[in-house]
Amino acid sequence: ANAPHIPVHLGSMGESIRAVMRDNAGKIKPGNVYALNAPYNGGTHLPDVTVITPVFDDKGRDILFYVGSRGHHADIGGITPGSMPPDSKTVEEEGVLIDNFLLVDQGNLREDALRDLLCGGTYPVRNFDQNLADLAAQIAANEKGAQ
Repeated sequence: ANAPHIPVHLGSMGESIRAVMRDNAGKIKPGNVYALNAPYNGGTHLPDVTVITPVFDDKGRDILFYVGSRGHHADIGGITPGSMPPDSKTVEEEGVLIDNFLLVDQGNLREDALRDLLCGGTYPVRNFDQNLADLAAQIAANEKGAQ
């Protein structure tokens, strides 16, 4: 589903998928899931996190297509709650920059690495558990889409 009043969510999705394909060429495995919000790679603004899942053939050799979901997270860090500060001077002040992050490695959620990414920066997320739940929902949406 895509909100008809927010076409940018869908319009830039292709750039995010192309970035994952380009940056992981030859390394993508069945069960991998990637996350990004980087405005340099198809992201809209940092609270809009994109989760991309490659879908393989039955033998696990060839990628047939990609499934992606983009969800607005209530907070992704930054200098103000809500991650949309009007007075930020750098992208880091807007929130945590996620670019080509391997979220699930061959079916295994990389929760510790995700926690390090989201909570380890200068302006960390304020509610990691909420971000984790949102990402789990996006992973599940992709799995449903792959069916």
